[in-house]
Amino acid sequence: MRPSALSSTLVLSGRVLKHSLRSTDTIITVVIMPVAIMLAFVFVLGGAMTAVPGNYIDYVVPVVLFFAIASGVAYTSYHVNQDVLTGMFDRFRTMPIAHSALVGGHIVASVVANAITVVIVIGVAFVCGYRPHPGLVGGLVLVALLLCVLIAFSVMGTAFGLVARSPDTASIFSYLLMGLLFVSSGFAPTSTMPRGLAAFANNQPLTPIINAVRDAQSGQVDAGTTWLAFGWLAVIVVFFAVFAVWASKRSRRLQ
Repeated sequence: MRPSALSSTLVLSGRVLKHSLRSTDTIITVVIMPVAIMLAFVFVLGGAMTAVPGNYIDYVVPVVLFFAIASGVAYTSYHVNQDVLTGMFDRFRTMPIAHSALVGGHIVASVVANAITVVIVIGVAFVCGYRPHPGLVGGLVLVALLLCVLIAFSVMGTAFGLVARSPDTASIFSYLLMGLLFVSSGFAPTSTMPRGLAAFANNQPLTPIINAVRDAQSGQVDAGTTWLAFGWLAVIVVFFAVFAVWASKRSRRLQ
């Protein structure tokens, strides 16, 4: 009897997690590098950030978390592409498992692994003076936003992994994500940027998402910003989920 899609997804996600935890390079990239970026901005540049109200580490933690997730999903894309190119997906398709679990396993593993990274980065931030005070409503919104970011970025990474022609090019999209994070409200208010750059930063999708996370962690949830953030995240998930389905079918036709 064919196992359920849920059980197949959990089994395959466990396989991916084991591979990730055995990789020292993965741990260094997705945990140590974002922490190093946070420490550099807080202790090297933070003193010069006079345009930011309050404690700079509270301001910068949201974008550092996004950096950590973006770094992690680069490995998701890499592992998905390896499974496609080495024929692992083809072998799984001959087994009595739900085909949706092939992609779902990578997405679930990515969400779990990057959630662990987020917890570690937040722990280090607390040691460095990070003090959020979200309250009940803000806390719920904060958790929901971070979970949606984890899912959206993981779906994106999986989609690019399916369509890339090599493992090396599969993770290039993460650099585009990081570029958008730099040109956003993540490290400094957009009001301090040149007019054209500020216009781009204010209207690209990651800025309202970062702002919504920052508002939630301070307990000052703005309904407009929050709904805009969830809207952008929903668009990202739907678009790249459709893209992933198309890429999966395309990879089968090309074999």
